[in-house]
Amino acid sequence: MRAPLIALSLAIATAVACDDSTGPAPGPAPPLSIQPASTATGDRQKAPVGTTLPMPLRVLVRRGSEPAPGVTVDWMASQGTLSATRAKTDASGIAAVTWTLGGTAGTQTATALLGTAGIGDTMVGFSAVADPGPASRLAFQAQPVNLFAGRLFLRAVQVVSLDQYGNLATDFGESVTVTLPNGGALSGTTTTVAIRGLATFADLSIAQSGTGYTLTVSAGGLSSATSAAFDVLLPGPGRIAFQSSRDGNYEIYTMNADGSGVVRLTDEPATDAQPAWSPDGTKIAFVSGRDGSRHIYEMNPDGSGVAALPAGLDDTPAWSRDGTRLAGGSGYASRCGPFGQPCRRYNRLFVANADGSGLTVITNGITPAWSPDGRIAFVWGVEIYVMNADGSGLANLTNDPTFDDGPAWSPDGAKIAFVSNRGGAYDLYLMNAGGTAVTQLTHDQATEGRPAWSPDGTRIAFASDMDGDAEIYVMNADGSGVVALTDNPAADGWPAWAP
Repeated sequence: MRAPLIALSLAIATAVACDDSTGPAPGPAPPLSIQPASTATGDRQKAPVGTTLPMPLRVLVRRGSEPAPGVTVDWMASQGTLSATRAKTDASGIAAVTWTLGGTAGTQTATALLGTAGIGDTMVGFSAVADPGPASRLAFQAQPVNLFAGRLFLRAVQVVSLDQYGNLATDFGESVTVTLPNGGALSGTTTTVAIRGLATFADLSIAQSGTGYTLTVSAGGLSSATSAAFDVLLPGPGRIAFQSSRDGNYEIYTMNADGSGVVRLTDEPATDAQPAWSPDGTKIAFVSGRDGSRHIYEMNPDGSGVAALPAGLDDTPAWSRDGTRLAGGSGYASRCGPFGQPCRRYNRLFVANADGSGLTVITNGITPAWSPDGRIAFVWGVEIYVMNADGSGLANLTNDPTFDDGPAWSPDGAKIAFVSNRGGAYDLYLMNAGGTAVTQLTHDQATEGRPAWSPDGTRIAFASDMDGDAEIYVMNADGSGVVALTDNPAADGWPAWAP
């Protein structure tokens, strides 16, 4: 009887040992998660810059499937300010902040971040569109530049309305008036209605020359604006046309013979270069790629009246002294000379009437220059030649194995200035019309190019990189008295002196 009793006792003990009245041990807590609130999240709102969005930004934090109260949520915004950078969730697991937009119109963003240790960063993004605020002031979209007396501004004067943060106030559509407060009469349409915050004055001109002019624009209820100073110039004789890349690509400019009064004549995305004055000063021929290919155009001295010459007239225009004919080159690059000297094949030197008609190819060559008696100096290979306008009477003026280029006749036809590297560097030289008595005018290690005589024959303008980049200089005809006319980090070159 003892064995069954012992077995029963063991069974009872085992059953008692297995009875855990406290239940099983708890497992790991469910992870936290963050998401946009199910309703009224505050995402994708729209309001003016600098104002508070009408709805708060709201996120829901859960632990597993249940709302998690008392959890810290971090907030940040790309622009503007938030009512709090840290906010705890309420009893429903909701954390909320208000957002005051920044001052830049367009899309702005905000982020809610959950960074609980051991969970990892989880975030919710928000965006809002900030509209420009109401117009508060005027500003010049582009400053006016120097112009010739009695001529229109090269580019229309444009004025914009801005909100207090500097955004274009596109809802502004009131009248804007421009005045000339510091003397002179302003002609043209001086009051215009802004369209989506932009007012355009397309036909303004000033008859009286002078310096330090400014324009002032005003509109009811807005702060007025005054332009930068500019000059009104007389197109008189002695101005120098030149090419410059100072505005991003080569354009044609003019300036006084002392370097003052710079006026931009062309405004094209294509290259405009190689200006040449007509003998009466009424036209400037130049080369442009504005029609997709290199071609010669003509314009008035103020940049108006641009017209293309017939096809086949491509390069280095040069006027006859009576203004009735043009010489030039046609062809494409194979080798370059210094400072704007063309990179061209040495082919097809042409003569045509001033309107481009009657084009006749007379020889092979580039960079023609007319003498007062109707002969043409030009470059073929590495030498300077001269011939009659009909192609007869060819003569070699230089006989040197180095590179000679850019011939320019003196106004009296007695001398020719030219470029040569016979001394090692590209310097300016002078020779008699027959090629004799060669004299070196410049003596430096810089590169000089494209000489141009003043109308009275006493000075020579030229391009040089003696200051480290291409500028235009002027000197006396004997090489003395070198003075810089331009000082610009861009490339200035190809001077042409008006008659």
